[in-house]
Amino acid sequence: MRKPSDPPTTLALTDGRATDPQVTGYKAATLARLLREGFPCAEGVVIPTWIHRRHQEAAATDPNDRAGHLAHLERALAEITDLHPTEPLAVRSSGTAEDSVEASCAGLHTSVLDVTGPDALRTAVLECWVSADNPARAGYAGSAGSADAPPMAVLVQRMLEPEAAGAAFATGSEEGGPAPVSVSAVRGRADRLMQGESPADEWTVTGAHAERLRSTCKVITSEQALAVAELARRVSAALSCRAEIEWVLRDGDITLLQARPVTHADAVEPTWSVPARGEWRRDIRLGEWLPEPVTPLFATWFLPAVDLRFRRAQWQRSGVLVSTPSYRIVNGWYYHSPLGERRSAALLEGMLVNPRFACAMLAGRHRPSVSDRIVIAKETAALEHHTRRYRELLSSVTDGFESMSEREVAGFVDRVVAAVGDYLWPMLLVGGAAWRAEQALARYYRRRLHPSLGAPYQELLVERGRSEPAPAHAVSTLDWYRPTLGEVAEAPDPRAPAPVTRPTGALRLEQACLSVLLQHDIDPAPFRRLLSLARDSARRRRLHTGKLTEPWPVLRRALHRLGTALVDQDVIDRPEDVHFMTLPELRTALSTGAGASLREAVADRISTWNRQRALRPPLALGTAACLLPLLLGRPTTASASDGDVLHGIGVSPGRATGRARIVDHPETARMAAGDILVVRSLVPALAPQIMRAAAVAADVGSVAAHMSVIAREYGVPAVVALHSVTRSVRDGDVITVDGTTGRVHRRGAVG
Repeated sequence: MRKPSDPPTTLALTDGRATDPQVTGYKAATLARLLREGFPCAEGVVIPTWIHRRHQEAAATDPNDRAGHLAHLERALAEITDLHPTEPLAVRSSGTAEDSVEASCAGLHTSVLDVTGPDALRTAVLECWVSADNPARAGYAGSAGSADAPPMAVLVQRMLEPEAAGAAFATGSEEGGPAPVSVSAVRGRADRLMQGESPADEWTVTGAHAERLRSTCKVITSEQALAVAELARRVSAALSCRAEIEWVLRDGDITLLQARPVTHADAVEPTWSVPARGEWRRDIRLGEWLPEPVTPLFATWFLPAVDLRFRRAQWQRSGVLVSTPSYRIVNGWYYHSPLGERRSAALLEGMLVNPRFACAMLAGRHRPSVSDRIVIAKETAALEHHTRRYRELLSSVTDGFESMSEREVAGFVDRVVAAVGDYLWPMLLVGGAAWRAEQALARYYRRRLHPSLGAPYQELLVERGRSEPAPAHAVSTLDWYRPTLGEVAEAPDPRAPAPVTRPTGALRLEQACLSVLLQHDIDPAPFRRLLSLARDSARRRRLHTGKLTEPWPVLRRALHRLGTALVDQDVIDRPEDVHFMTLPELRTALSTGAGASLREAVADRISTWNRQRALRPPLALGTAACLLPLLLGRPTTASASDGDVLHGIGVSPGRATGRARIVDHPETARMAAGDILVVRSLVPALAPQIMRAAAVAADVGSVAAHMSVIAREYGVPAVVALHSVTRSVRDGDVITVDGTTGRVHRRGAVG
């Protein structure tokens, strides 16, 4: 029975006492304060901190008296149930050590959505209380106080079903005007955004101008984006600090769900420091397959295992020993250095250990047939062996993973990752050989033929009439988190005609080249050999590079099986959350059969990952070893852009004008005939869109990248390495892409 001296068991946010963070926690107190100042906040009821404190004290005194521990809580639950007998509720932690200016403790405490009924409400509140004991809180950067769990309040709000929802925060200060505000929006509830279930529309609002940077379903208008940004600015002013808000749009009105100060760690714009000596690039090795930040499981399982296998193969085949990882993760993004932290001495050592390989690779830059005969023939045979190994591994689980133990499933993933690591070295050598063969043809063409013909040499390599559909295992990123093309693409209509690529002038240009050589009395045999080798090498590269991700659909099913087991163990909420665990966390949970809940840690990592996706990382960090270009060539770079013209690297010749369609992932693509595909990176799962597009423009990429080759073979004009085309061009703008000059004109047709 409640004593007269006891404070109230629940407090409405409208109660003046609710503004005290020591009573209701910082999350609820901030909302109560803003509500009293007239902000359009979602109302709610708070179970104050004293009830949790009494529970802690009683549990320490008499651990067996569970009913006595929860007596005050039961009264609070009864009061809330009287207010919301059948309505779904959102139950959120509101700690005295979270969401403060000093420390957010984001991801360490629990929120439970869609709670209905008194039993579910009790369970949700207890989960919030348990999260106060999260051991990671004591080590949280900037967290004050002892490691003892501070008292926890719990905020209970009615679940809202809005038309749109999202987050917003000021991205920095702007001299002479209001700070730019980043606004993200998804259709439906905001948890779809926070949990990464749906790619968001992204806006930047500067002053009274709202610019849509990315559009997936156009859930809000520019006027609504301006209103959200203004709300974020007003909240920041009221809290006297930069603030991040969570908002919903219902019946045309914007409601504030949550607000928290952006802590110092969040407020600092990320720096792109050189991770170690050497040059670290984002567009080579696996970088061209990773157009967004990597998830924790991929970063701690796939990348280190594959890199180790690759470096071992590199040492065995070339003599070059790279003793430390050849990649680094900077602000969530993958960067690679061919020599890791080592300098040119590593190449000299390799040349002494395996001079035959070194001489073949050096000669191959000018006479690709030499390296093709000495090195590439063996590597092609190795690829065929690894392909058979792929098939054997995949056939071993034709009955699925349901009958396998979690340990067996994890062992299968280990074996596949090892096979991918072994596949990568010969695949990259075969791809590099195709690039060297193409470069040799290009040099010959520029010297002997271009002055007379003028046409770009790439037209010689466009394959006429290719119409194979993209495989189901094609990916939008190597990261396991994203579905493969077969998971998101509609089944093809068997009655529909097969896609047909544009007719090309490859045969015409070849005949013209031969005519020019005969006119100048030049032996055509070297040209024929170079052209034949370039075409054969391109076919080998396309064939074997396309098989790299063949295990991905099965890998994703295996990881879903592990995620389902962790959901059953109450470690995570959804099977796909497994991608935001680390490998040690996964192995610990699987080995013990139970583990501490990682729900809030996962939510925090998803939020961080979404923030990192909005970054625009530089192409390269550091300086390359001086001897490296001798073997690999110097990467082609784009020149600076000016005015309405963006300068990149033309990787497929031709020119086209059309409406820009900014595509974040293949599942969000809505391309019409004549549209121009605008993407961060050309990835294999975009092949169907490339075939339909009038042209392609990409933020990153290189001439030798796999999908650049595909664009040339389909005869689609393409420009890559534009760095910011996805930000500089709006969805629906009419632009011109010139794949011959490497330019993108942002203001319609160009004569």
